[in-house]
This record gives sequence, structure tokens and C-alpha cells, in this order.
Amino acid sequence: MPIATDLGFCIRAVLLVVWTMASPLLAFATEPDTVDALLSETSKHLYSAPEKALAPLEKLSALQPAFTPSQKERYHLSLANSLGFRGQHAQRVALVQSFIGEVTTPGRRASFLYELIDGYTSLGQYEQALQALNESIALLPVLVKTGDKIAVLQAALAATIAFEDYEVALDFAERIYALRGPDKPGTYAACVGLTDKVELHFMRGASAQARALLQDAIDVCKTNNNPFFVLINQSNAAVDQINAGDYAAGLASGLPLFAEHAAINQGSDYVTQLEEAVARAYLQMGNTERAEHYGLQAYQRAQVSKILAMQVKTSKTMAAIHRAKGAPDRALFYYDAHLALRKQLLDDRLQRNLAYQRVRFDTQDRANQQALLEQINKSLGIEKALQQGRYQNLVLLMTLGLVVLAIVGAWLLRTLQLKNRLRKSAQVDGLTQVCSRAHFIACAQQVFRDTDQDTSLMLFDMDFFKTINDTYGHATGDWVLQAVCHTVQQQLPKTALLGRLGGEEFAICLPQFSAQEARALAEQCRAAIANIGAHPSGLNLEIRASFGIATRSVQGPASFEETLAAADKALYVSKNEGRNRVTAYQHSGAHST
Repeated sequence: MPIATDLGFCIRAVLLVVWTMASPLLAFATEPDTVDALLSETSKHLYSAPEKALAPLEKLSALQPAFTPSQKERYHLSLANSLGFRGQHAQRVALVQSFIGEVTTPGRRASFLYELIDGYTSLGQYEQALQALNESIALLPVLVKTGDKIAVLQAALAATIAFEDYEVALDFAERIYALRGPDKPGTYAACVGLTDKVELHFMRGASAQARALLQDAIDVCKTNNNPFFVLINQSNAAVDQINAGDYAAGLASGLPLFAEHAAINQGSDYVTQLEEAVARAYLQMGNTERAEHYGLQAYQRAQVSKILAMQVKTSKTMAAIHRAKGAPDRALFYYDAHLALRKQLLDDRLQRNLAYQRVRFDTQDRANQQALLEQINKSLGIEKALQQGRYQNLVLLMTLGLVVLAIVGAWLLRTLQLKNRLRKSAQVDGLTQVCSRAHFIACAQQVFRDTDQDTSLMLFDMDFFKTINDTYGHATGDWVLQAVCHTVQQQLPKTALLGRLGGEEFAICLPQFSAQEARALAEQCRAAIANIGAHPSGLNLEIRASFGIATRSVQGPASFEETLAAADKALYVSKNEGRNRVTAYQHSGAHST
């Protein structure tokens, strides 16, 4: 090979090596600007058109090795926010948990805690959400940026909505709105605060108050150039129109919003709520085909998001649609799913409330401990300033005070224990350990006063119970009553109330139970009683019961007393028509099955 050729080859080789080594450095020099631009584009879209944020996020994913620490935080925060908008809350929580340990800046940590709180709440992990919320609120005094403060207050608002504490949530919404500053009506704080207030008023059934603020909220969010929040307000207003029975107006305002949701954020939970409401509107107007189209979309979205309240609502709507279409098998499928989801929702609410009370108690306990420590420190300071003689007198007085407190405490403890025993003996039937007659009636009356939703009462009476007592003795009769109560309690949801009215007659109060749900539960209890084995008693006897049901509804009885009288009439029909059956009272009379 000629020398010139060899030299040219070597030069080209050296240039190739230099270019290969320099290319990453050149790329690194330009990438921070590219990363910052993509991060800014992502942030801009996340709060106005979340679907558009996916493209820059995908580009950022490939650039992660070149991120600075600050860029890394911003990227993870934007990705968590995007996962939340798309309803992927499990991935969102896992992402934040894997990264939040590296975040030390109070403002940025507050934003990560918001994503964690909202994710935990959406997943039903309420105690973890509240613990993260406590940490978030503790950061408020050191936060400077308005956006960081909004993140903390919005997280607190979302959590209190999940626990249905709307009054506290409204207070957080007012605090967000107050961050707008003087003479700045079009700020992000004003848009978020007004939107929160409108949505909360709709949630608590105060439609007039919500509609009074609705146009202001829409105008403010338009001024802030925030179409997503404008769409939230419009969607809530359309759903409220349908809920109020104005179906044509609700459809006219709601249907065009689907195209806007598709352009801004197709995965939003507001789409599911709007589709379910539109399905109900079409059903009420007799268009079952359109009702099924939107109802099925809402049902499928609810299944994907796993939000229990929407799963319960959409399954009930689908059952009603198929019932109207004359498809009993499909209606029964959705109705069974509705009952199972409803029970799951009631259990979830119980766990949610327990977590709320437990974490609130823990927080208060820590506050009490802090106050106690501060008081002890003050006492120590006073003691150091006292002379020796006064110190001895103080010790004597404190000792005397402790003795008096101990005596008073012991007396209070005994008084409370005695009071609890007396209250329990008055509230619980001694034989069956269910509610006594007086306690059951008082609690059931309160249920009827507290809600105007469907509430059912179920009466049941043991068949031929006197024969059991006369033939086998009262000990066997007592065993039968105890076994029946235990068996029935196993069939009941946690919200039901079982009481003994006297002798072998019992009553069950079922809040928010329709007539159909109460009938199904009564049949379940009747069958369970009939299957009680008498082998533990050493006897072979038949145990049967007759049931009467009545439901407080628009066309039925209104008060507890009227509903109880109606259930008693239904029970009388069961007894007259051969016993061991269920009879439901209807406005036209009682019908047994």
C-alpha cells in the first residue's frame, strides 16, 4: 500500500476517533437546553391538555442519562402527574415511593407528596394517604411558592373529599382561592379554588350555590388559559342537569363535551361520570340503544380505573338499561355485580372512616404529647427559679394534687365502667346479644331521619316456636333463638341493624336498600335459617321463619312507624299463607314469594 494512502487512512481513523469521543460531549452540551424545553412543554400541557404531555415525556425518557438532579426531579414529578391523569395510580405511587427519598427541597417534596396522597386515596389506601398528608401539611409554613402551597392544600382537599368531609374540604378550597392575590382574578389559584368550590357544592347537593359560582369559575379558568378546568366545570354542570331531571338540556350541553375530553384528556374520571349520566338521560327518554352505548363505555372505564363508587353506579345503570330492553339475563348479571360492588363499597367506606379516625387520633395524640412536653419544660424552668423552701412546698402540693387526681381518676373510671355496663345492658338483648327493642327502634328512627333514600325494614318471626318450647323445653328454644340470630347476622351487610322486638320476633333495618335488594336478602336469610342443623342440641327439629318486608320510598310509607306497620302487615300475610316465606309490602298490597 502506498505511503500517501496509509497516511490518508490514518488521518481518517484519527478524525473518526476524535469525532466519536467528541460527539457525546457536544450532545451533552446541547441536551440540558433540550431537556429544559421538553420539561417546560410537559408542564404546560399537564395542567391544560394532559394527553399532549405524553409526546414530550416519551422524548425525555430517552434523555434520562444526561439529566441534572433538578431535571431528574422535574421529570419524575411530571411522569407521576401524567400517570395520575391517566388513572394509573398504582404505577404512580410506586414511582413516587422509589424516588421521594432523594427529594429534600420543601417545595419539590410537597409536590411529590401531593402525587403520593392522591395516588394512595385513589387506590383506597387511606391510612397511608393521611400519613403522607400530615407530612405535607407540616411543610406549609416553610413553603414560598404559591404553586407549592396549592399542591399541599389540593392534596388535603382531595383527601377530605374521599372521606366525605365536605365542610373541611370547602375550607381548603377557600384557602386555595385566597392565594390568588389582590386584583388577580385570572390566576391559577383562582381557577383551581373556584373549580373546587363548584365541584364541592355539587357533591354536597347544594346545586344552587354551585351554579351561582359556575360561570365565574369558567371565566377565570379561560382567563388563566386552562381548558381542562373549564371542561371540568362544564362536565359537572351537565351531570347536575341530568341528575335534576332536565334530560334534554343535560344531553344538549353534555354530548359536545366528549370531543373536547378526547382532545384534552380522554382518560379522565370526569369522562366516566359524564358517560354514565348521559346513559341515564337516554334511558329516561326511552332511547335504550344510545343508553346502552354510553352506559357500557362508562362501565368499562370504571372497571379499568377501579374506582368503586363509579363501578357501583355504572353497574346499576347497566342493570336498569337491560331491564328496560327486556334482557333479564343481562340485567341480572349487572345487578349481581352491583350488589357485590355495593357491599365492597360499604366495607371500603368503613375501612376509610376507621383510617380517618385512627390517623386523626394519632395526630391529636402527638399534639397532646407536644403540649405536655412544653408544659413540662415550663414547669422545669419555674422549679429552677424557686428557692429551696418554696421548692419543697411545691413538691408537697404537686404530690397532693397527684393523689387527688388519682382518686378522682379512679372514681371517674369506675363511674364510666358502670355507665358502660348499664348502657350495654339496656342496648343489647341478654339472650341473643342483638339490639334490644328500645335500642333498635331508637337507632332505626334515627336512620329514617338522617336520609331520604330508600330504606327497608325486615320483620321475621319463628314458625311454630311455641311447639319447640313445649316439646323440647325452653333451653332448646333459647338455643334456637341464639342460633338463628348468629346465622342471620352472617348474612347481613355491616350497615344493617338487627334487633329483637320480643319473644321470637326480630327486626332488621337496612339503610339505602331498595325493595328488590331487601327481598333478595330476606330470601337468603330465610334459606339460611332453614339450613340450621340441630345436631349440636342432640335433637332433630325443623327451624323455619316467616318474613315481612317494607321499603320507605316515594310511593310507599314515609316514616319509620309507617314502614314498620307495613312490614308487620307483610309478615301477617306470610304467616297466613303457609309460613316459611317472604312477603314484600307494596302500595297496592302485600305479595308473598
